[in-house]
Amino acid sequence: MKHFVKRWFARRGALPLTCYLLALAAWLAVGAVHAGGDALARGSGALYEQAVPLADWQLVGLAQTAATPETAALQEAVTLTTTDGDPQMILEDVSDRTVRTLSYTVTFAGDAREMCLYYTTAAGQDYSQDRRVFPQALGGGRYLYTLPRTPIVALRLDPCSPDANKTVDLTFSPAAITLNGADTLPAVWQYFVPTWHQAFCLALYPALAAAALSWLRACLYALRRRGR
Repeated sequence: MKHFVKRWFARRGALPLTCYLLALAAWLAVGAVHAGGDALARGSGALYEQAVPLADWQLVGLAQTAATPETAALQEAVTLTTTDGDPQMILEDVSDRTVRTLSYTVTFAGDAREMCLYYTTAAGQDYSQDRRVFPQALGGGRYLYTLPRTPIVALRLDPCSPDANKTVDLTFSPAAITLNGADTLPAVWQYFVPTWHQAFCLALYPALAAAALSWLRACLYALRRRGR
């Protein structure tokens, strides 16, 4: 084994290739752990699709408005109007389930500006900008939030951020917010496909590690020669 390792690293480019192979193996291992974790959560009944009606969310800075002819034409549509500059929709306790994604379909009458989803990971924990995610626009007024892989205790959706002294109307159709929508969760193969940012990291960090190890090896070699 020692002889094989010595021969391997004697080859040109062996060090960066080794770093890339280790990074690939680590990435595949992480993907397998995530896929296995979600499979176990599904099997135990903790990971499931749920449409949470707007009536189940605690509204702060939002008020339901009477249906207009336009919104009445939308099946089960509900329109909310902002009453201050920091509207919030809070779901107090989701600790009995695994939450991976949150999605909804909404149209705005006004400038929504910043939209984000806050989450807590422990009971009684304050909401923080360190624990928030921003949506991906899927088209047709549908937005998707992908939560980190951590226990989620409570959710606070900030669906818009009105300009000063202005209001925004939000029409949700249907009148529910979906947790773990079946079409928003990854297929098995998607656990192993990196995002553009992850692909960039997989390309960059092994190269940096190889450069650092090469420099360290050169330093150790120089010290040994000096010590002779």
